[in-house]
Amino acid sequence: MSDHDNEIMAPTPGARIATFLKRKDVSQTFWLGLFFTAVFVVLGLWAYPKWMPPVLSKQMQANEDIMIWFTVISAPIAGVVLAIATKSFLNMHRGDTPPEEGVAIRTNTPVVIIWTATSVLFCIVAIVWGLVALNTESIAAATDAPKSLIVDVTGAQWAWSFYYPAQNIHTHTMNIPVDQPVTFNIISDDVNHSFWPVQLGVKVDANRLVTTIAHADPTATGPLDIKCAELCGLYHAYMETSGAVQTPADFASWVSSIQATGGVEQ
Repeated sequence: MSDHDNEIMAPTPGARIATFLKRKDVSQTFWLGLFFTAVFVVLGLWAYPKWMPPVLSKQMQANEDIMIWFTVISAPIAGVVLAIATKSFLNMHRGDTPPEEGVAIRTNTPVVIIWTATSVLFCIVAIVWGLVALNTESIAAATDAPKSLIVDVTGAQWAWSFYYPAQNIHTHTMNIPVDQPVTFNIISDDVNHSFWPVQLGVKVDANRLVTTIAHADPTATGPLDIKCAELCGLYHAYMETSGAVQTPADFASWVSSIQATGGVEQ
């Protein structure tokens, strides 16, 4: 019998993978990963739409879509991480006797390649999604500019005020008509604030001496909660007001009622 007949052949990659998957700890981690992935998918597709504010604009719908789909896309990554962490926690050493030293593992090339490729793919998806959304929003804002309702927004410690140039009215609440684009010109009288009409999905800094511009496309009627989203002093938490997306008829009636009192909301 030759030495060649006694030679032990190295296992093939397929055999190595099959042996790896048959390990008890690996199979348990796999099922834990599936469980956590399913939890995050359910959160993204079912829970998030119920928890988020009502959608009253195209921008808010885009924000909700990002929350939902990025949660679903990242669910397998979170599932793997949480599964390994959970398995490690459940198998942690107990008692006073020190455990035996494990086998030193310097690296695992297939795992490194898969993890790196997955991370790169996720980053590419996020970058492309963001660029497409930014480009689409910019084109829409430029196209809709001639027919937009202009609202000048001023933040000051600790209140919001609004001026409608075309209607020549000053208000402390903000109403806008549905199905008409709106352009916000935002500035601060003192420190930095952040203009946040929650249900419109818009949040923009209000800076002193610099006007920032934001756009919204209201698509449904409903109440608005307008807050400051940047710490601006002692009463920051109370810097909020209300408003509404109204039908064109209701908006016109609201404007007329303010014009009848001298153009200043009482």
